[in-house]
Formats: sequence, structure tokens, C-alpha cells
Amino acid sequence: MTHETTRVTGGCLFGRIRYEADVFLQNGYICHCTICQRSTGQPAEITVLIKAGTLRYLKDEPKYYVSSADGKRGFCANCGSRIVWQALRAEDDWLTNITVGTLDRPAEARVSRHIYADTQLPWYRVCEDLPKLEADDAEALIEILRDELRPAT
Repeated sequence: MTHETTRVTGGCLFGRIRYEADVFLQNGYICHCTICQRSTGQPAEITVLIKAGTLRYLKDEPKYYVSSADGKRGFCANCGSRIVWQALRAEDDWLTNITVGTLDRPAEARVSRHIYADTQLPWYRVCEDLPKLEADDAEALIEILRDELRPAT
């Protein structure tokens, strides 16, 4: 995992929400969890992690809903674009990611692994050579991210 960040901009489908952030552009994740599948209507969601404290909304802000015991999702109340996921636990306030499809230049993002691979739909096969973590590995993933990305306290 690279610690290098890149300043990015992005927004929702019609531009009502605009943001900028420093993201770990080379460390995207393909999430196959059923919550991502249902909330996007897609077989998976691809996101990149944001460096803590760098997400800034330039125009409007997303509406949020709690989607699980672990996190909340932000979306545009106007067009429905899914923008952001944020951890709910106070100790994980550094853990936020942006949906790759909302980036102004999404082709620059690179995925580094699959998560919740045990619920990957059998007909959806992309980037099969990447490491895969299953639901049972979720805490391990959090620990990996915490160790590598969390700011020193």
C-alpha cells in the first residue's frame, strides 16, 4: 500500500455537490458486500480512501443515512449519487472513502484489493489477480488500514 496522496476533485451527477480531497488514489477497493450492492444497485462499489481531515465540500454537502453498524453513507439528495462512506466509531473517524465514479478523473484510480469477496456475485469477475478479503477478514482490513494510514496520535 502506498502512502502517497493525490489532490482530487469530484462531485455528483449534476454538479450540485462538489468536493476536493487528498486521496490514496493507488489504493482503491472493490467492495462486494451486500450493503454496497443494494445501496448502489450494482454488483460492487469501488472507492478510494481519503487522507484524514482533507475532505472539503466546495458546493453543497451530501445527505447521510446510517447503512450499517459500522458506517454512514452520503449521497446527493437531488440526483441520488453516492458520494462518501464514513466510519461511525469515534476511534475510526479517520476512515472515510469516496466513490471512484464521482471523481473528475476516475481513470487515475487504481484498485489494490477486493473486500467482502465471499459475497461477490459469481458472474462479476474483474481484477481477479488482486488479493481478496472476505467478511471474516473485515477486522483485519480495518487493522491494516489503521496501521498504514491513521495519523499518529
